[in-house]
This record gives sequence, structure tokens and C-alpha cells, in this order.
Amino acid sequence: LKQAGVRVKLDDDTRNSPGWKFNHWEMKGVPIRIEVGPKDVATGACVVARRDKPGKDGKEFGVSVDAVVLVAKIKQTLDEVQASLLHEATVFRDDNIVDVNSYDELKTAIADGKWARGGWEGTDAQELEIKEATGATIRCFPFDQPLGDKTCLMTGVAAKEVCIFAKSY
Repeated sequence: LKQAGVRVKLDDDTRNSPGWKFNHWEMKGVPIRIEVGPKDVATGACVVARRDKPGKDGKEFGVSVDAVVLVAKIKQTLDEVQASLLHEATVFRDDNIVDVNSYDELKTAIADGKWARGGWEGTDAQELEIKEATGATIRCFPFDQPLGDKTCLMTGVAAKEVCIFAKSY
């Protein structure tokens, strides 16, 4: 796997149980775990477990440890995990952005735990006012700006771009 450009860490620590080690590496964000037990060694196979699918749904049993087969399987699985995590994050982002046109709408969106997207031509002082009232700050000015006229959510004047306000956790 290393020769194929895949970063690998062998956890051969015998002080902790397999369950502890599985959790430890999942918490670190490792996308794939390869499990090899005594029966797997005897059959020339392993178990490939995905972090993004807990339980048996995320495990593939009996994967050959033949170098060509294993490298292909791991690369394919890494691509699938990346696509899955990106899709999940994109859906979460899109479900949590609320378009706002006024300061009151912004306050409501932030109170509901959402991200508020609206036109912005405000000042630093107005941004500070929003932060003090809601705990939210400007998180970004999206690269993909919506077409059409925009109005500043604080002043009501024409805005050149939209920004996203949200709380930082």
C-alpha cells in the first residue's frame, strides 16, 4: 500500500483491545481500517472497514491480501469514502443556509442554529453589533455569488455581494 502512495499506520500495540483501537483511529479521522486476525491470515484475507459507515454496513469481509487486489480495493474505497463524506457535508451545508433580507431575519436564523446568507455592504461596527447580539460573525463571502440585485441586510442599500453569517463553535 505504501508503494502505491497510500499512507499506512500499523497499530500493533497489544496494550489495548481492538475496540479501543478502532475507536481511537476513527476519532483521529482515519477513513479506512484494515483488520487482520488469525483466521484472516490463514485464509489470506482481511476485513476492510469504512469510517463513514458504522457497523457491518461499512465492513467488507474476505478481501484478498494479494497486493494488486488489496491496493485496488483500498484506492476504490478511499474514493468512495471521500465522495460520501463530501456529499454528506454538502447536504448539511445546503440544509443549514437560510437566505435573509433583514437584520431581524438574520437574528432568527442564527437563533435557530442556521447560517444566514444575505447581501452585505455593512461596516465593521455593524458586524460587531451583529456579533454582540447573536454571537455570529461573517464566515465567508462565497465564491459563487448569486445573480441579480442584492440588498444589504443591515442598511437596505444595494449590495455588491452576499456573505454568510454563522456562529463559530
